[in-house]
Amino acid sequence: MIAVVSIFGIAWMSDTFVTGNKIYLIGEIKAMVAYAPWTFALAMFAVSAFVKSQAATLTIMIPFGLALGLPVPLLLGLMPSSYAYFFFAFYPSDLAAINMDRTGTTCIGKYLLNHSFMIPGMIGVGVSTTVSYFLSLLFF
Repeated sequence: MIAVVSIFGIAWMSDTFVTGNKIYLIGEIKAMVAYAPWTFALAMFAVSAFVKSQAATLTIMIPFGLALGLPVPLLLGLMPSSYAYFFFAFYPSDLAAINMDRTGTTCIGKYLLNHSFMIPGMIGVGVSTTVSYFLSLLFF
């Protein structure tokens, strides 16, 4: 039940935040991507952390990337960066793992971004995005 309530709350908070700051966010992302196109991966990661859905993130960000004039191979290569469920440890599977672990090794630390899923998640997303980016350059 905790997971259900937290997901609905996060979805509502995310929608409120993005809707309220849409003009500012678009301007900042556009400036960032014009300077360094690979930073679009950071924007996708941030959106995914708040939206908590890879499909929703890609539905939002791929058309936005195309509108910004980013090349399709770059967008394909950056798709793995749309996985940020682990960033804030309140996704249902994270909460379930923490609540079911009797050993205490799966836990949320003293700070918000200090939990058992942070290091493996960052390594996984970082490596997969980098490899995918270079493969997209190689094949396209």
